[in-house]
Amino acid sequence: MLLRLTLLPLVAACGRSDADLLLEALSAADHAVAALACGRLSDVEADRCRVSVAALHHRDEAADCAAVVDPLWRDECDFQLAERFAVSGRAAEAVALCAGTRFVRECSYHLLREVARSTVGRSPLEAATALDPWRDLPTVRDAPRLFWKAWFREGRAAGGVVSPVGCPDAECEGAARETLFESLRALHRADPVGFCAAPPGSPPGWADAAMVASWAAHWSADTCARDAAAPPRAIPPSP
Repeated sequence: MLLRLTLLPLVAACGRSDADLLLEALSAADHAVAALACGRLSDVEADRCRVSVAALHHRDEAADCAAVVDPLWRDECDFQLAERFAVSGRAAEAVALCAGTRFVRECSYHLLREVARSTVGRSPLEAATALDPWRDLPTVRDAPRLFWKAWFREGRAAGGVVSPVGCPDAECEGAARETLFESLRALHRADPVGFCAAPPGSPPGWADAAMVASWAAHWSADTCARDAAAPPRAIPPSP
């Protein structure tokens, strides 16, 4: 009788579904309790659970990802941990985690974009301080260019107005020019005739600054001159 009573909780636990155990893990206030619940799931589900609870509890322990067996979920765990390291200023550790995944470049760029996004609304000089830990890292040698392009894009995407005025270096100005040309290219592609009839001085989302207006004027003049010199498209014959 005593043996039967002892086994009842174990039988009940074995009979619980993966969904029940996952809910228990995600609801646990303590990470150790959550990790224990994850360990009772089937293999792949256990790995997905470990990654989820690590993110939920904002963990920064590499051992959490070392416990993940499935290669896909291990990459995802390292990727998410790298994100947490990046936003807390631990750039070298974040990049090292990216280097261990199967998508080093994509991971590293994503981290830089997140760092850039965290500085949206600040001046270029202030934003540059967030870039400092990323300079000269071996797997992201073009970090400044990637950071600044993301900074200008994310600033516009957030509904703000961006400006190269105050850029601390040529890398910032170069990225601003590239991103401005992307904005102009999109406007020109949408309506080439209207664009060339009245080229914009500063596209939407860009500050009305002399530097921006000068770059825009040169790009617009070159592009519209090529349009004018291009031979007219032949009108296909009627069927």
